[in-house]
Amino acid sequence: MKRAILFITALMLVVGLAGAPQAATAQSSSPWQVSYFNNPNWAGAPVYTEFANAVAFNWGSDVPPVPGMPPQNWSARLTTNSFFYAGNYNFQVVADDAFVLYVDGAVMFNTLGLNIPGKPINVAIPLTQGNHFIQIDYVQATAQAYLYTSWSFDKQPVNPPAPPAPAPPAPAPPPASGPVTQFGDYSRCAQQQIHQANCFQSNGAWDAPNMGSIQMEPQIAVWQNCKADQSQTMQLFPNKDPQKAKCSKTEAGWFPS
Repeated sequence: MKRAILFITALMLVVGLAGAPQAATAQSSSPWQVSYFNNPNWAGAPVYTEFANAVAFNWGSDVPPVPGMPPQNWSARLTTNSFFYAGNYNFQVVADDAFVLYVDGAVMFNTLGLNIPGKPINVAIPLTQGNHFIQIDYVQATAQAYLYTSWSFDKQPVNPPAPPAPAPPAPAPPPASGPVTQFGDYSRCAQQQIHQANCFQSNGAWDAPNMGSIQMEPQIAVWQNCKADQSQTMQLFPNKDPQKAKCSKTEAGWFPS
């Protein structure tokens, strides 16, 4: 009787392990360091640091359970050093409000200024075998706050068939939503990372900026609605210290002043 009970217990354990989600297993194998900042620019030293087995946070609209944090306009930096087998990986990130995904210090995807909170983002990333440093810079502006991240291995066949003849290029995807101001829709410029003059439209007012004054501005680095000629210190570029920034006369974003 005792042997039968032990056998049934062992069988249930094996079945339970076989049915565990692989994404959760991969995430729990490499802890994440989570550092919180009481500003939206990852500026200064973090006010609090904790560790998590997975990136699955739903802070809601309340202050995170961290001392010294405001309810809105804060940021967090999440890092892990994880082992990967060689191959292609599909990274999925869902964030409200925005994030920047880095792998080994290189930007893989950046939603800052795109105004797409809550949209699932999938990024295909080829990786060599070994450890890779993953970093997610998250920013919370207003309302709800959540961040979920996972990845899955895109297994390739052992003997892949010969590649087919090149197909005609696929049509360009529709432009992501971007800042819309009284001087035009800047979605195309934000998506293609081109100068704001390419999207500028005068509103016809006597004191409105003209094309010449817009062309003289540096290119916008962070796309978001702002007040023309306003100045503030903020992080304009990943892995660089915050610096003085100025709002474009188009009111569509910030550039170095």
